[in-house]
Amino acid sequence: MGWVTIEALRVAYGDRRVLDDVSLRIPRGSLVAVLGPSGCGKTTLLRAVAGLLPVASGTISVGGRLVTGPGVQRAPEKRGMGWVPQDASLFPHLTVGENIGFGLPRTKQNDDLYCEPGEAPSRVAGLLAGLRQRGRANRTGPASLRVGAALPANPRTVSLAHHPVAPGHNHLAPAPITPDRDRQTSRAARIAELATLVGLAELVDRAPSQLSGGQAQRVSLARALAPRPDLMLLDEPFAALDPLLRSALRTEVAALLRGQHNTSLLVTHDQEEALSLADFVAVMCGGEILQFGTPADVYERPVNPWVAGFVGDTVELDGLWRGGRVECALGSLAADWMGAQAVPAQSSGAPRGERTAASAPRDGTPVLVLLRPEWLTLADPSAERGTDAVTTAIAYAGHDALVTFTIADLAKTEVRARVAAPDLPPLSARVKLGVRQNALAYPLA
Repeated sequence: MGWVTIEALRVAYGDRRVLDDVSLRIPRGSLVAVLGPSGCGKTTLLRAVAGLLPVASGTISVGGRLVTGPGVQRAPEKRGMGWVPQDASLFPHLTVGENIGFGLPRTKQNDDLYCEPGEAPSRVAGLLAGLRQRGRANRTGPASLRVGAALPANPRTVSLAHHPVAPGHNHLAPAPITPDRDRQTSRAARIAELATLVGLAELVDRAPSQLSGGQAQRVSLARALAPRPDLMLLDEPFAALDPLLRSALRTEVAALLRGQHNTSLLVTHDQEEALSLADFVAVMCGGEILQFGTPADVYERPVNPWVAGFVGDTVELDGLWRGGRVECALGSLAADWMGAQAVPAQSSGAPRGERTAASAPRDGTPVLVLLRPEWLTLADPSAERGTDAVTTAIAYAGHDALVTFTIADLAKTEVRARVAAPDLPPLSARVKLGVRQNALAYPLA
């Protein structure tokens, strides 16, 4: 059982079904990325989990607690979830620290020990330095009990007997430090902790308009983390950032979430983001989860050619199956049969995306042969083994390149290989192509 369990979830907008029988189990403390093209239902799934959308059927449980189900629809604020939107969506009239602490509880009792955001003379710095004592004790009490005065060793036993009241002052009973004070102090400490955690300790008094995009997104993340949610929901939080900042920030955020032992659900259409950050990836298309697994499983053993093409570059060839190998333009290659079909979500309680075993086809059966470009190797044309080819195009990317080769066969088949920059062959160079990993064989559609 997962810490978050989604079972047979269906969501519709009028007559149009957006989520169709979606099931997902998220282990505690893991980061799960829901990956799919625009319009596939990723954000709808996130909003349904957050309680922002009604569901037609299905259940959602978090930590064994049912939050959505037959006759149950917990309000979003009572689900114990944090939300990080696509844009930071900070409150423009609040400072960084006030935004971070927005979701933390505030209390007020007898006007003594309460500090609203922005009330302290030094704004949020007052929260970070500790709650200032206010109210009657500060207005009419002795100087020793006013703001900044030193307290006795045990602050919970403050007594006016040790601090005689000046003539003309009313003798007031001391205001004890109540649990409210502890709560406010904890609130201030939590803001300080998170500001430091996201690297913004020096910016707590800044307005959101004074922040960069990456800084604003860090504030949004800290605000979502502040109440210690059971589940973090992230809706393409890096999509609006430039590529360099996006790459750096998403790595920081993933490390931060793991360091805080948060369970997180991230939706994205960025394949690199999902594969590099997540512990598990769920690939969606058309309102269904087609495959769920580790990034390596999804990339190296995709459940079907569509998933393979969506999560990365592919080389696709026609072939024939013969006794655990495929015959194709690259020769006779060792191959794995991938003809198993995804199990329906309701079957034996297994989540959609798992595959049953399937027997290999008969020899001579036409199949689709699939390879990743980096599985192809280059060798000198004088090498004994390999397939003769000629370099016809190079798509340079700095660290490596996608190189197009034309195979010396009757059909002049073209394939692409990913080659490290130092090993790039010149155009029109003759090489021999090999394959370093088993090919994947799929039934023809």
